[in-house]
Amino acid sequence: MRKIFIIISLFFLSVTSCQNKEKTETATENDTIVNQDTTMVVKDTVVVDTTKVDSSDVELLNKMSTKTTIKTTDPSKGKFALAETKWKLVELNGKAVKSTTNKDYFINLDSKSGKFAAYAGCNNIAGTFVMKATGKLAFSKVIATRMACPNMEFESNFIKTIEKTDNYMIEGKMLHFHKSKGAALAKFEAVK
Repeated sequence: MRKIFIIISLFFLSVTSCQNKEKTETATENDTIVNQDTTMVVKDTVVVDTTKVDSSDVELLNKMSTKTTIKTTDPSKGKFALAETKWKLVELNGKAVKSTTNKDYFINLDSKSGKFAAYAGCNNIAGTFVMKATGKLAFSKVIATRMACPNMEFESNFIKTIEKTDNYMIEGKMLHFHKSKGAALAKFEAVK
């Protein structure tokens, strides 16, 4: 019985081998053939339009496409940019701010020049700012006009606060200045 089983197995393997040989000879150029002992696996491949460069092994695609997406902010929907928005001061060091003049206390940053302008009750304040990374903000070269006013302490605190600021966050129409990960040093509201 064993002899018959061995003979049938050999016959089956030889027939399979002959069929595999015929398949190998008739395989098209677009097929990849992998032989593993007596088993044959045929995989379809995708032909990509390529260009050879200087007879080397590097192949480059002939076509390349790019897509540019420009997002604009719409102030009417509560989205404001840090720069080019006038920010009204509403809170300084945890205390609500009420203007003692007929003019709002504010800060306005100009991204083209890297300069800012501000007002906190008496003098005009100006200087430069740098955005080192997303959410990071630093002020430098802060200067102010030298008029004497009744509430100079508030203005002095405002200047010290913006000089300490190292990051910011915008939530809806509110801008928060922070030092490290601490509480907000100053809060502003976007003015249209």
